[in-house]
Amino acid sequence: MQDFQPGDVIAQEYLIVTMLAQGSFGKVYLGKSQTKNMNVAIKVEKSEVSYFNSLIREIEILKILEGVPNIPRVIWSGQEKGMKIMIQNLLGKDLIHYQKKMKKFSFECVCNIAYQMIGILESIHNKNIIHRDLKPENILGASQSDNICLIDFGIAKNLESNKKNKEKISFIGTTRYASIAAHLGKEQNKKDDLESLGYIILYFINGSLPWMNIEKDDNERIEKIGLLKQDMSPEELCENLPKSIFKYMKYVKGLSAKMKPNYSQLKELFKIVNIQPNMPFDWNQRAKANRKMTSNKSIKTSKSAKVFSKSKSQFRKTQNNNSQESSQNLIQQRQTPIKKQYKTFFQPDSQDKSNYHSSDDFQQEHSLSDEKKSKVGYSISYEPSKFSRYSQHNKSPIQQQQKDKARVSTLDANPQDPFIMPLKSEQQLQESENQDLAIKYNLLFYKSILYNYKNPIQDFKSIHYNFLD
Repeated sequence: MQDFQPGDVIAQEYLIVTMLAQGSFGKVYLGKSQTKNMNVAIKVEKSEVSYFNSLIREIEILKILEGVPNIPRVIWSGQEKGMKIMIQNLLGKDLIHYQKKMKKFSFECVCNIAYQMIGILESIHNKNIIHRDLKPENILGASQSDNICLIDFGIAKNLESNKKNKEKISFIGTTRYASIAAHLGKEQNKKDDLESLGYIILYFINGSLPWMNIEKDDNERIEKIGLLKQDMSPEELCENLPKSIFKYMKYVKGLSAKMKPNYSQLKELFKIVNIQPNMPFDWNQRAKANRKMTSNKSIKTSKSAKVFSKSKSQFRKTQNNNSQESSQNLIQQRQTPIKKQYKTFFQPDSQDKSNYHSSDDFQQEHSLSDEKKSKVGYSISYEPSKFSRYSQHNKSPIQQQQKDKARVSTLDANPQDPFIMPLKSEQQLQESENQDLAIKYNLLFYKSILYNYKNPIQDFKSIHYNFLD
C-alpha cells in the first residue's frame, strides 16, 4: 500500500494533514478542505483487502442512512493512486480516548451513552441496517457537542439485500463485544447490536469484562470467549450493578431473531431522575468546569490584587497616623514630668525651701530624690517624707548609718547584711524601673519605625540630653 503523506492533495481539494488511525482494512487521515475551511476524515482502503469491497459497502450503507442523525455523511468518494478513498465529515474522538483521559466515566455519563446509542440503533434498524461491529472505538464524541455518533459501517449489513440464511458463517465483529450469535457463526440481526451495546455498557461501568484475561495469542480465544458469554447468566454479568443494567441484559438475551426490540422501553431503563436526553457528558462537563474555574480564578486574582493594594495603602496611612500620634503623645508625656522635675529640684521657690530645716537638708533631699528617680538598681531603706522631718541636730548614729547604707548599690552590698528594705519602697522602685524600661523600649520602637521620616522624637531627645547635661 502506497501511503499518503502530509501535504498530499486528494481530488484537488482535500489536503492531508496527519494520520488519525489505522486498522486491518485501511487508514484514516485528518484532512482539510482548501476552499471551505472545513476539517474532514479521509478513509483509505488497503489494496490488499480491496477484494472484500468493505469501503464500497460502507458507502452504499451510508447512502441508505443519509439524513439519519448522528451518522457520518459521505462528502466525496473515488480513487487516488489506485486506492479507494472516502471522505466524511469529522465528528470527534472515540470514547476510548476520553476513557483513557478521564480514567472512568460516571454512572450518569454511561446512562446517557446507553440512552443515545439505543436511539441511534433504533434509527438505523428502522432502515433495516445492522452495524455488527459495535465497540467504543466506533463511538465518537466531541468536546463541544452533547451528542455521540456511530461510525465505521464497513462490515454493516442491509437485512433486505440478502435474505438467504447460511448454515454457518465466519466470525464477524470485535471479539470483546461481539454477540453470542457471532461466536456461533449465525446470521446476526437487530438483537445482536443491542447485545454488543450491553457489553460496552458493562465495560464502561466495571472497567473490564470477565473474558478480557484471555490472551490475544490464544488460537482458541474466540471460542473460549464465546463459551464464557454463553455460560454467564445476566445475574452473574450484572452482579452488584444497578437494576437497570440487569433488566437491559436480561431483556436483550431473551429476544429471539424474529422479535422486534422495544427501543422505547429500553431507553426508559436509562432515563433516570435528573438525567435528560442529550445531557452533557463527562468530557463536556470537565471542559466547562475547567473554563469556569479558569475564569473565576482570574476574576478572584484581580479582585484580590485590588483589595490587597487598597488594604496596603490604608495600612500605610493608618500606620503613619498612628506613628505620628504616638510620637506626639510620647513627647507630651515626657516633657511634662521633666518640667516638673526641673522646677521642683532646680528652681525651688521660697515656700518649698521653708519646708526644710536648713539648706544642707534641702541639698541632701534633692540629691537623694534625684538618685531615686533617675538611677535603676538602687534601693531606698526609708521614705523621703520621713527623712524630711528630721533636722541635722537630732540625727542619731544609727540613722546616719542607715542613710549611708541607703546610698550603696544593692549589687555591691554584702549578702550577709541584715539590712532589709521596706515593702512599700521596694514597690515604688519597681514601678520606677518599669516606667524607665517602657520609655526606653518606646524610644527604640519609634526610632526604627520613623527612620525614613522627619523624626519628631528629635525634639524630645534634645530636651532630654540638655536636662542630663
